[in-house]
Amino acid sequence: MRASADEVRAWLDEVWDRTEAALILRGGDDAGPLGRRPVLAEIYDDDVLAELRVLTTTGDFTGDICRCHGSLTVGLLDARGDFLGGGSLHGETDVSWEPRRFRNNLAVADPAGLLAFLERHVAYPLKPPPVGYIGFRGE
Repeated sequence: MRASADEVRAWLDEVWDRTEAALILRGGDDAGPLGRRPVLAEIYDDDVLAELRVLTTTGDFTGDICRCHGSLTVGLLDARGDFLGGGSLHGETDVSWEPRRFRNNLAVADPAGLLAFLERHVAYPLKPPPVGYIGFRGE
């Protein structure tokens, strides 16, 4: 069952209000438990967390999910370091927060800003980039 935009926004507000750190993790929806994925970036700074929150929660819900598994995942942590939830990046435009639960992608308002944020903060490469690598598109 698909969650409404209001339901997802209420969850996002509650979870982000409790978030003390964020991890950018390798892999999308099929990459296994959040705690077992390679960490590409650790974000603790309040101003950087606020920027990430705006970039990943502002936009319009599509009423559907992408059929791909996504590329990177934003994992949100509480003060004890426990995962509160996660959202995976789909294509260059969508974040799918808890896709198995909500089944409602967010088309972000500033996809270029989100990609620029990832380019600035992700400790890439964990492996050499492929020939012709142009960012996180299609990773």
